[in-house]
Amino acid sequence: MRIAVQKQFRKYLLAEAILLIVTLLAVSCKDEYLYDNNEPEWLGESIYDYLKSGENFKYYTRLVEEVEDFKEVLSKTGSKTLFVADDAAFEEFFRNNPWNVKRYEDLSLTQKKLIIKFSMIDNAYLIETLSNYYNGTLQEGTALRRSTSVSVIDTVPFESGDKLPKSSNWDWYRNKGLYLLKDATSWPMVHFLESSLKSAGISDDDFTLITGVTRTANDAHIFNIKVKERDITCKNGYIHVLEKVLLPPVNVAEYVKTNPNTRIFSDLLDRFCAPYYSSAQTNAYNQIHPGNPIDSIFEKIYFSSYQGQTRYPNGSQIRTELLLPFNPGRNTYVSTAAGSSMQSDMAAVFAPTDEAMTKYFESGSGVILKNRFGSWENTPDNIIIKLLKRHLRESFLETVPGRFAKLVDGNNSPIPIKPDDIVSSFVGLNGIVYNTNQVYPPDDYISVYAPVLLSEETKVFNWAVSQNEFDLYLNALKSTYSFFVPTDKYFSNYIDPVSYAKDVKGVMKYWYNTKTSTVNATVYRFDPITGTVGDSVNTITNADFIRRRLLDLLDTHVVVGNVESGAKYYFTKNGNILLVEGSGTGLKIQAGYDVKSGTKINVVPNGLYRQQNGTTYFIDKPLQTPLQSVYKVLSENPAFSEFFALLNGFPASKEIFVKKTNYYGIDFNIKFFNTFNYTVYVPTNEAILKAIDEGVIKNWEQINAIADNQQKTLEIEKLERFLRYHFQDNSLFIDGEAFHRLYQTATIKLNDEETQFKTYKDKYYRLGITSDGYNIKLDTENWGSANLIRTNGLYNILTRDYIFSSSPQSYREIDGTGAGSDFSNSSIVTSSTAVIHQIDNILRFE
Repeated sequence: MRIAVQKQFRKYLLAEAILLIVTLLAVSCKDEYLYDNNEPEWLGESIYDYLKSGENFKYYTRLVEEVEDFKEVLSKTGSKTLFVADDAAFEEFFRNNPWNVKRYEDLSLTQKKLIIKFSMIDNAYLIETLSNYYNGTLQEGTALRRSTSVSVIDTVPFESGDKLPKSSNWDWYRNKGLYLLKDATSWPMVHFLESSLKSAGISDDDFTLITGVTRTANDAHIFNIKVKERDITCKNGYIHVLEKVLLPPVNVAEYVKTNPNTRIFSDLLDRFCAPYYSSAQTNAYNQIHPGNPIDSIFEKIYFSSYQGQTRYPNGSQIRTELLLPFNPGRNTYVSTAAGSSMQSDMAAVFAPTDEAMTKYFESGSGVILKNRFGSWENTPDNIIIKLLKRHLRESFLETVPGRFAKLVDGNNSPIPIKPDDIVSSFVGLNGIVYNTNQVYPPDDYISVYAPVLLSEETKVFNWAVSQNEFDLYLNALKSTYSFFVPTDKYFSNYIDPVSYAKDVKGVMKYWYNTKTSTVNATVYRFDPITGTVGDSVNTITNADFIRRRLLDLLDTHVVVGNVESGAKYYFTKNGNILLVEGSGTGLKIQAGYDVKSGTKINVVPNGLYRQQNGTTYFIDKPLQTPLQSVYKVLSENPAFSEFFALLNGFPASKEIFVKKTNYYGIDFNIKFFNTFNYTVYVPTNEAILKAIDEGVIKNWEQINAIADNQQKTLEIEKLERFLRYHFQDNSLFIDGEAFHRLYQTATIKLNDEETQFKTYKDKYYRLGITSDGYNIKLDTENWGSANLIRTNGLYNILTRDYIFSSSPQSYREIDGTGAGSDFSNSSIVTSSTAVIHQIDNILRFE
């Protein structure tokens, strides 16, 4: 009891002393003061005096006396915190330690420096205040790390060539080695204290899994070493006694490299680092050691846009997709989590053991990698980086075992790690390494995207997926996709929709440029009448143009669902329609233009991949969506002429076919289409003429002859509402499927009169559609009906109304001739699709 009271009293004395010193600073330096050259006796011993006078700190005292000027530093008034080990701990250390030192005399000067400097913190901290830090405001109970007194150049090891990473970035030094710092930032210590553990929500079980040791309430640990005596108050700081000698650990990247059980994972990680010459560290070292200078000191830095390097040592840019989420070799790593600082958080790494990596590659889901590349060593960097990103975690606090169940990766995909997966762990300078008996592959390895990512034959689409971040969509494992992928060999003769509206029409051959690691497009003349492809006229390298065009292609090559379900027609991601027959490798696919031209696209040999979230089909031609609009079909087919004439006669303020700003397409677009899929029912010419003869509607000759403007306006509105009732939301087909459903049309109900389908006022009138799979009957709101006509073949006609960024005529021709901006500035903003059927009667709602 007496000892505790004395210790507490000494804490108060130290606080009073600090207050007194601050007060004295306000006194004129000319005033004489009793303690100018003397220290008050009540301050007690200095840190050095305390250690020197103690009977069980002889080893540590020798360190203080023999290393630099620490005897003087720790003898005077100052502000230090020291984590010391007693003689019994040193004796145990000499019996077993990673340095293989058997006695004190065997310690090198560098080793002595590391022991004393790593156990020292500038500023005085009680254990209970060690978890507080200041970053503009006081943050209480959240600190996990503190910078120590170790200097970066206290130890500059020479790394021989056989110890260097295997990647080509290090080949220049393979035969001669180099002086290499594993990092050039300070060496923090990690402390686990009651308040910080509680603040972080780290349970005792979590702590044990993280450190490998157990704790009880109010225990304090530096890394995994328990503080056995705390808060010894001296006149120039505090001493805390540890159960063991504290040696500086390495950072998480270096631990993975030196751990004999994680060599495979380490070799993969070290592909993404390089040696960078540090003039600052070279000069600093040589100033301190003028008699033994080093010509060049290098720093090992990992590739990352966050606290890492984005350029190779030669200055060339590193591709964005080859950057790690953070630099795992940075000692003072600051988490990317909001509000984080060096003190409050650190990194975490899931490092599968060599056994786990081998098992995954040989017999797990990683067999797809083995079959493609043969070994981990042969697996390309762009594939490996995805695995590494999944295992490098930006925040330790978000990765404590108690939160494993909620853990997701950067794409918000769950990481299925369990506490039982952890075989061992390590607390390093900048984070935690969990050595696991499992590999946590990215979704890219198991989704419909995987065959594209891993194939050498699909570089065009792989580039498109990467540039548009389309992998986030394809990797959604809770969805089911059918993904059609034209292989590079067949990625030619794709008719560009914008060029199709030009005088000089062209087809594109997209190809992967290995020199620039991008996709280019060679343009060829195209005759749509004969289908002849002519000579090349241009090569487009504008990456943004190609990215946007290929995004449209990606959207038209993905179906949500299984296209082998037995139906014939399927909608793509952007609402285009595919006609599918057959199954498996015998599948035949057609988009709208393919149907019109009679072209069937096939699955290439060995091009079928059943993945966790669907099926990927490698095909022998890009799917070509419709290049005909509703306007084009109706205007060119005589059987649709009367219906077209009614649609095409509206004045500018009421026009249905538009070709102007926000509506520019191949020709004219339907004004009320809105990035969706529709059905257009076209009555026969005879049915339209009969309705005109019976006075149900008026044609434009009759309307334009009306002298009364009010009456004329009413007739125009009546005709518009009549025609819009023939446009239905949702495309439907004759495809062998029997159904009965109600569909919404484009005409709004303006009154409260009862109708067959009991549609409310201000809602869109509906149609009742009944199909036996081969015939379609339409029932109307006024209890009328019509039937689809199959005998003339005018049904299931696929169209697409494009909207381009500007009029196609505002761009130069694809060969660069003509006026206007460059063709590569053109873009597809959106589109709507429609299927057209001819019916035997008009549709009415009144």
